Amino acid sequence: MKQTILILLTSTLLLSCGQGKSNRSDSLDTTVKQTVNTPTATTEVSTLTVQENNLQYSNDVSTLGIGLIIPPSQFDVFNDSLLTDKLTSKDMYSEDGSNSTISSLFYKPDYGIMHFICVAQTAKAYKVLVNNSQLKYLPKINSYEFKTWDQYILESFGIRRLTSYTDEPTPKLLLRQDPNDNAKTLTIPNELEMFCPIEVKGDWVKVKYDCFYNEDNNPHEGMPCQTYIDKCKNPLTGWLKWRQDNKLLIDIFLMP
Repeated sequence: MKQTILILLTSTLLLSCGQGKSNRSDSLDTTVKQTVNTPTATTEVSTLTVQENNLQYSNDVSTLGIGLIIPPSQFDVFNDSLLTDKLTSKDMYSEDGSNSTISSLFYKPDYGIMHFICVAQTAKAYKVLVNNSQLKYLPKINSYEFKTWDQYILESFGIRRLTSYTDEPTPKLLLRQDPNDNAKTLTIPNELEMFCPIEVKGDWVKVKYDCFYNEDNNPHEGMPCQTYIDKCKNPLTGWLKWRQDNKLLIDIFLMP
């Protein structure tokens, strides 16, 4: 997992576990119980003005919502929850620059990644954020996958504290013995860090330190951390806060 980082996710998500080696309107579905700070109706407009050179791998959003929608490589975006007013159709692998008119939270279309914040869902559609706070809709069908934040984190290849371009954790988030701000702090080894998430509880994620990450010949290179983390002998285990005030505090790795 020491491959080159393609782009550092300034808010939180990274493509690979490389680190330190390079620069880097129907009613809402009643099953949705979580409360989110949804944008106001005034943001629901159909004119999109995102400039391509402003798009990053991770883009600002007004809320973290209830989870994320992972659309297929070709997908449709609608202005209404009944899916009668299509805004646009997208092909992530298109090279004509058309994808830059819509900003998702995590954006790397040439890798098949345009992951949208979901703020609610109806019987027919997912209500999502585009371009920070605009409300649009994606079809609620099998090829559009919904994941809670818990699932998204736990199914990753690993996480670390949010870092700067110099690979320094920023802010200096502390590893805690228990999931609260007043719990005893634990000392993290002074090496390139990688943690395996094993449990999410509210704003906190329980992690185990990846003892193999700094090995030159990592025998588990490219494997999800869940498949080998138990092979670490007495790994440092604690809790990291993964979000605060609707901001992510961790980098999440989607690929080896």
